[in-house]
Formats: sequence, C-alpha cells, structure tokens
Amino acid sequence: MGRRIAAALRLPLAVVLSVVAGLSVLGLPGPAAGATGGATEGATAAPRRVVSLSLCADQFVLALAAREQIAGLSRLAADPNLTPSAAQASGLHRHGGTAEEILMLKPDLVVDGGFTRGRTVAMLEHLGIPVLRLRGAVTLAGILPQIDAVAAAVGQPERGRALRRSLEARLAGAGTAPALGTAMLYRPGGEVPGSRGIVNDVMAAAGLTNIGGRLSTRPNGRVMVEQLALDPPDVLVVDSRRPDRPGVGQSVLDHPALRPLAGRMREVSFPLKYWLCAGPGSIDGVALLREAARGGGGAS
Repeated sequence: MGRRIAAALRLPLAVVLSVVAGLSVLGLPGPAAGATGGATEGATAAPRRVVSLSLCADQFVLALAAREQIAGLSRLAADPNLTPSAAQASGLHRHGGTAEEILMLKPDLVVDGGFTRGRTVAMLEHLGIPVLRLRGAVTLAGILPQIDAVAAAVGQPERGRALRRSLEARLAGAGTAPALGTAMLYRPGGEVPGSRGIVNDVMAAAGLTNIGGRLSTRPNGRVMVEQLALDPPDVLVVDSRRPDRPGVGQSVLDHPALRPLAGRMREVSFPLKYWLCAGPGSIDGVALLREAARGGGGAS
C-alpha cells in the first residue's frame, strides 16, 4: 500500500512509509481504501480540529469556525501587513505547511485555499484526511460561495448565512458609490493588474474606473513610467509601501517624468492585505479605498 501511494505522489518511499507508520502513534487512521479526501459531504457532526493551509483559507476559517475548532493556521496568519484577520489569529497555533506538521495537529478537516504545496494536499488526501479545496475566489462576488462552502464544512451554517447577508448588504451599498474618476494600481517594476480580478472589483465598488488593462493592453501587464506620464489616471494606487521594508516603487511620483503631473494625478497608499486574497476582509477594503481616493491620502 505504501508503495502505491509513493508512486502516485512521486515521493520517496521512505518518506511515505515513515508518515504512514507514525499515524498509529498520532491516533490517526491509515490510508482508507477508496478515500477521496475533499469530503465533508454526509458528515453529521461539526469537525472539532480544523486546520487551514494557506493565508487565503485562514481568512475564511477565522471568519466562520468557532475559535475552539481551529487547530492550526498558516505561518503568515498573524502578519498584519498581509491579512486583515491578523488580530483574530493571535494566540492560535501556526504551522509551516508540511504534511508532517499538519498530521501532528490531528485534523478532522483541512481547508486548502490554493497557493499551497501540492504534495502536502495530495499526501493528506491519500492518508484519508478530509480536505476542502477552495478554488481561490478572484472576484468580490466569488467570495460569497466560498463562505457557503466553508460554513457548511465547519458545521457553522448560521454563521455563514449571517456573514453572507452582511457582506451582500455592504456590496449592494457600494454599488451606489459616486464616480471618483480613473485609477490604476502601480507596483514595483511597473506591474499593473488589469481589468479582471479582485483589484478591479474593489476599485469599481469604490467608485473608481480601473484603466490598468487599457494602458498595459492585457489583463495583467506592465506599464513604464514614461507611458504613465503620457496617459495618467486621476488616482494612482500604490499598495507596496512597508515602513519596515522600504523598496523600489514606494516613491513612484518622485520620478522626473512624472513631476509635471503634480496636481493632476493623486497618489493613494492602500494596504495590500485587502486584495492579496479575495476574502471577507476585502469588503472592508472597498470603504477604505473610497475614502482614501476622496481625500487623496492613504488608507490603513
């Protein structure tokens, strides 16, 4: 059996055998015949030990599972620069993402939000650990079905319904936002997200028209500073400012080619954490971006 699993995962046989042998010590079952992983269907009891594998999955688990259900989060879950759920993650166990570490937590549900080590997920599924695979929401509307899926999997349907109603109401309100002009997100090296995805959605909900795709001529591309100077947006959004990690792109408007635009193009700092993942916290980012764009300052 161990030889078959190793062949399927293309992992060294010794690694697989060591993990399988350790399951009895951990009090976990070995690989079940016909186990499919991704399964919480038909479960009658809420899982008692939920483990999230990625920063994006962390946000949904923290928003929907009871705190006592959460056995582990990703190692980045408490980084306030990367996630709006950092405060909620404080005091909860964080892991490094390996299959061995996850197994030590004795999960009865693992939530994978993408951007995870593929071998870790495959190993867990082959060992019979239920895994809920979220297919990574990339739009604001895509957050809502993810909420439904996680709420059902962790046995918290009422929390899910309440959160969904709240976010739907806030999104509906954002749809009436007054137009604030054109905008573009500009990242170090000239990286510019275009007309699809969470960045575009948050801008639109905030009342801004994203012209990144028009300038880069592709959904996600690059725009040189000189090109930006020829066709500037009303609002230039910068999301890569970190006081602890100064770097290129934190002072885009200092470029000589852009000096003539002073007074015509406003720079707005916006926290990366609100659209690094499309999660419940992204809705908070809509109001912050709208306020920042109105006043020409930064958001926090």
